[in-house]
Amino acid sequence: MNRRPLALPVAVCLLCVFTITGCAGDNKTIRWDQDKPAVTTSILDMKNEQQQLVEVNTQQHELIEVLTARVDQLEALNQQYQLQQAQIQALSARIDGLKLKKKYKPIRLPTPPPVKVNKTVETQRTTPVAPPQLTEAAAAVPVVDQAAQADAEKNAYTAAYLALKSGRYDEASNGFNKQLDKYPDGEYTDQAWYWLGETRLAQSDSSKALNAFKFVVDHYPDSVKHAAALFKMAQIAVEIKQSARAKEYYRRLIQEHADSGMAEQARAALNALEKPSTESGQ
Repeated sequence: MNRRPLALPVAVCLLCVFTITGCAGDNKTIRWDQDKPAVTTSILDMKNEQQQLVEVNTQQHELIEVLTARVDQLEALNQQYQLQQAQIQALSARIDGLKLKKKYKPIRLPTPPPVKVNKTVETQRTTPVAPPQLTEAAAAVPVVDQAAQADAEKNAYTAAYLALKSGRYDEASNGFNKQLDKYPDGEYTDQAWYWLGETRLAQSDSSKALNAFKFVVDHYPDSVKHAAALFKMAQIAVEIKQSARAKEYYRRLIQEHADSGMAEQARAALNALEKPSTESGQ
């Protein structure tokens, strides 16, 4: 009989708990209903942004492919341009060489009168003279196709020249050396020696460059590169602190190529060398 009064407070507590829990669930439902449109909009915005990023990425890849193709085209055009420039320079040098040969055409001496043969002496010869017999080695010498050899030399020169202009200096020096070994007396030998010197300068080898330019100066006085080779020798002499020798090269260039554009450059360089000494004397 004494324990029955406790049942009422327990029932009241349970009723309060159920009431509070129900109110909390109702609040969560109300908040989700309020936030649902905003969350849905955010998700849609994220999807749109992702789609835009995919489209931009695709456009960038397409643009990169177009630019790569254009770069390849430009490189091909550049190689073709350099090849044409090398051929034009080779032809120009050949024309200049022909002009020099025509300008300094050797004078033909008058042909001496024919020597009269003593017929009486000829009639006394009774033993016929046999023609000289060719050895097997002489008879087996193949006929060289001069046109094919000239084309091969031109191609070797052009390839080495293009390598030089493209900055492939090791390839250029090897190419010019092979050309000079194979065609030591070829049509482009003087130019090959000159450009070999330019290649050595690009490789920071002044000593070998000087030797190449000197070979042009000493062995090809009529070359279109003779004046340029003298000028390069003078520049190298200035770099290695040999001003007296540089002045000598400049004066020689001015004397031997007085009407050339290189002579004007040599005069200006010579004046620049002599000016410091003149000012110090004052």
